[in-house]
Amino acid sequence: MTRIFVVDDDPYILQLISSYLIKEQYEVSSFAHGRELLEHVRALQPDCLILDIMMPGIDGLTLLTELRTFSEIPIIMISARGEEVDRLNGLELGCNDFLSKPFNPRELVARVKSMLRLIQSSKLAAEAAVLSSSEHVDAGSRSDQFAPQQASTSIHAGNLQIFEEFRQVTVQGHELSLTAREFELLLFLANHLQRPFSREQLIQQVWNYDFFGEVRVVDDLVKRIRKKLVQHHSTLTIDTVWGFGYKAAVHES
Repeated sequence: MTRIFVVDDDPYILQLISSYLIKEQYEVSSFAHGRELLEHVRALQPDCLILDIMMPGIDGLTLLTELRTFSEIPIIMISARGEEVDRLNGLELGCNDFLSKPFNPRELVARVKSMLRLIQSSKLAAEAAVLSSSEHVDAGSRSDQFAPQQASTSIHAGNLQIFEEFRQVTVQGHELSLTAREFELLLFLANHLQRPFSREQLIQQVWNYDFFGEVRVVDDLVKRIRKKLVQHHSTLTIDTVWGFGYKAAVHES
């Protein structure tokens, strides 16, 4: 059975969320304090976490930061403040979705289902890829086992180079310091030069599931990447496609 942890210092909210999830046949554990949650996440490894931002003691954003040091558990954050800065901070720190209070419990359940469904599909695809790779190796000659290791492949776009395996981006040998989301968005756009994508399409690619939140979070991500590209004199730029979204392009001087 799928295990979901719910963290909120409001007993009413805890009971409301838990009851709706239990109706959908999820195994639910509720917590009022963050420290207690950390211990249980390490021990039980739940399938999903619903986390409130405003809590006494350790707040939700601090808790999220600690969780991301050892776990990639899918996390939906909820907040009574509903401010854009909270959404952006949560998404940047690694939560998968964000919902403002008051919310419809059915919408929360729908987001949980969508996220878990897509993650399961991704796992199955990854397992199939590993199996296919294993079969390919078995079918090869024994001499291939002793072939020299190939150098890590990279993507070149103007004077910018991306080493996907090492999650590293350089411009003329100088490394850019990027967050995980910034790297993933830049990598995706660099792999599709000149092709425009809508904000919704970019969110599906970077967050890897159907996102119900504010799509303008993409604008904030693009602004930060652009600033770093300009600082390093990159000839790769992220251009605005007015009325639609963004595309990556190389502009040689």
